[in-house]
Amino acid sequence: MSIPSPADLARRPAPKPSTRPTPAAAAAAPKADSRPPLPVRPKLSAEEAIAPGKLTNKEHFRKTYLFGMRVSRMHPHARLVGHDLMWRASHATGRIAVNQQPSVETLAASTGLATSQVDVALNTLHSRGWLQYRVLQEGKRAGTQVMSLAIPAAVLEHIRSTRSDTDRSR
Repeated sequence: MSIPSPADLARRPAPKPSTRPTPAAAAAAPKADSRPPLPVRPKLSAEEAIAPGKLTNKEHFRKTYLFGMRVSRMHPHARLVGHDLMWRASHATGRIAVNQQPSVETLAASTGLATSQVDVALNTLHSRGWLQYRVLQEGKRAGTQVMSLAIPAAVLEHIRSTRSDTDRSR
């Protein structure tokens, strides 16, 4: 048996075209078992997307916040600082007590990050709507800026849609 030459390879018959439909034809053909399309949701503006979302009575703040932090696409340092702040905050409201407000140095020591990394993480959390600052209006610490946690409205909407999708599949 000899080694085939390029001329021998040229004599082979051309491959037959496949009988499978093209992707465009497959997309055009209706599927009998397909689910109905999801309802179109109105687009949120940037301000509305990072505004704190309103939880229902059945939703628990800590559980929802931690799930949202896990699915967020933030840098790991920001998520780490967010998790640390959640364990310092009220599990029901996300508010951090006035006398338990952590400093940047405290957060750096508890997370193992540098203070500059904690500063960047806090700015990221604040700019994306996960961390709110408010100024106390009354009491002996009036005028002091304190942190409280929030779940951005867009993230809360995403969490609700993923939970409803898993409920449908059961």
